[in-house]
Amino acid sequence: MSIKGSLVPNITLFDADGRIDAAKTRWHMEWMFAKGVDGLFLTGSYGAGPLMSNEERVSIYKLAKQSASGFSGKILFPHVGCIDTNHAVALAKAAEAIGVDAIGAVPPYYYKHTDDAIVDYYRALIQAVKLPVFAYNNPETSRYTFNLKTVQRLQDIGLAGMKDSPLQLGFISQVAYGAQEAGKDFQFIAGTSTGWLPLYHMGVRAMIGGMNNWAPEIMTELVRATFAGEWDRARKAYLVMMQLSAKLHFTDSTIASHMALYARGFDAGFPRRPMLLPKFGDPKYAEVRADLEKGFAELGLPFETGSFKPA
Repeated sequence: MSIKGSLVPNITLFDADGRIDAAKTRWHMEWMFAKGVDGLFLTGSYGAGPLMSNEERVSIYKLAKQSASGFSGKILFPHVGCIDTNHAVALAKAAEAIGVDAIGAVPPYYYKHTDDAIVDYYRALIQAVKLPVFAYNNPETSRYTFNLKTVQRLQDIGLAGMKDSPLQLGFISQVAYGAQEAGKDFQFIAGTSTGWLPLYHMGVRAMIGGMNNWAPEIMTELVRATFAGEWDRARKAYLVMMQLSAKLHFTDSTIASHMALYARGFDAGFPRRPMLLPKFGDPKYAEVRADLEKGFAELGLPFETGSFKPA
């Protein structure tokens, strides 16, 4: 399959004791769908996958399936990467049984692995399911950086594509143009909204952008204008997105996403400890609110707010 549009590495919302808050997480999924988000990249870094058991991650896949049932054409793209192959394969099989569209996996993390071990890991995933399998290049968390030779080996054994977060232009261009020149059915997905507009001109048609967690309206407008060829509008939306993104990079992206939702007046629950939110009296929440209002105003987009009032 070909994945297209603006997807979100959606956060998982927990209660104060660290249990999954299914009601709030489902509200968040459906809110983003209603705002135009094309799909969910589930239990990745934003979604606290490494902080969850396999059973908890599967429960999020099921919740996403229920949430998507009220909408048309939404993509469910679980992240199944684990520290070991067996748990990753088990997650992949469970996701397939639920009825998702594709799976992605970061390389096995913590330990340092050879290229051969990485190929073996993805081969096990590709052989375990009939779904498209995507590699997730995120060396900051996995301690492994993909190289062109390994990507080509993975293409030869059936890897469907790659989600890439570092966005190293030389590597991206070799992978994307190399696949195009060779006529390979291999899709490159931007693992961040940064670089979306120039990457679109390289043939990239999908991104997984964290801003969808808290400002999906801006991301939806950016992608709409891009696909419509409205370049003046797309450039303006892109610059607003980049400015807001920089403003929110003052802490971990998962924490920032919760804070931005609270700044909009929405009850966003909690991240799972050891992640901690600043206390609601922290002036950073008001600063984020002001930045959001300015960004929406620059694009002439309505700024919806909730009624949550922190104690």
